[in-house]
Amino acid sequence: MRAREAANEDQLKARHRLGKFLLRHGRKPEGMTAWSKQYLEWIKTNVHFEIQALEVTLLNYPHEVEYVAERIAHLETAIDEAVRESSAELRAVIEALRAWRGVAQTTAAMIVSELGSLSRFASPRQLMGYSGLVASEHSSGGRVHRGPITKSGNAHLRRVLVEASWSYHHRPKVTGFSCGGRRILP
Repeated sequence: MRAREAANEDQLKARHRLGKFLLRHGRKPEGMTAWSKQYLEWIKTNVHFEIQALEVTLLNYPHEVEYVAERIAHLETAIDEAVRESSAELRAVIEALRAWRGVAQTTAAMIVSELGSLSRFASPRQLMGYSGLVASEHSSGGRVHRGPITKSGNAHLRRVLVEASWSYHHRPKVTGFSCGGRRILP
């Protein structure tokens, strides 16, 4: 799981490196989404430089972006395989976590791999303390002041939980479907 996280960071760096290189040299596509297949194809076919050093750099940067994407795909396949081969107890926990909005298999596997067995925590308070998702406190005498989260726990777990929680920022989109001419809401 941490190898996939590192690969995601590498992908972001590689994309930034290529994007900034193109911007420095005034190359910007019109009307296409960045990092789509169309965008990468545009770079390969339409962007060229007369200076040999720039052309070599241009050949290297997209190759690095593609290599990291392949690395992430390979790691995700390995994660899926590891989940399939895990114990029934772990698979049940992963499936239960996937019931939450914003938690797909990879996120659930990351939570399980970072937490280990949930039974090792005596209370939810202890679990949240482990993750660092508890309010900091500056108290003196009768005065109690609680501040932002402590960030003193497991940073990987905290990042995944916060990222997944963003799906609760907006209401879910509930759409209906029709059956025999009648509209049915789920």
